Amino acid sequence: MSQNINPAILACDLHDHIEIICMRRYPVELHLLDGTVLTGIAADTRSSGGQEFLQLESQGQLQQIPLLQIERIHILDNQAPLQDIWLQQGGSCAL
Repeated sequence: MSQNINPAILACDLHDHIEIICMRRYPVELHLLDGTVLTGIAADTRSSGGQEFLQLESQGQLQQIPLLQIERIHILDNQAPLQDIWLQQGGSCAL
């Protein structure tokens, strides 16, 4: 039996890492697929309309960044166990 893997869903371990950086409110640098770089505090994740978002606090504003538009999250805290999380790895997570 073949299993359909939705490429529009992140792997479960990536979700875990993203939840941890939000829980610890790490300062991050987001590298988007279009080349844009955003910095701020990883605040939370949200789902809306079948899409998942990282909420980024930056200059007193809360931005919702689609997770599937993020290529890499660079954590700007040297004490963090991981410094870079690459989101475009493939895989799936049944949410």
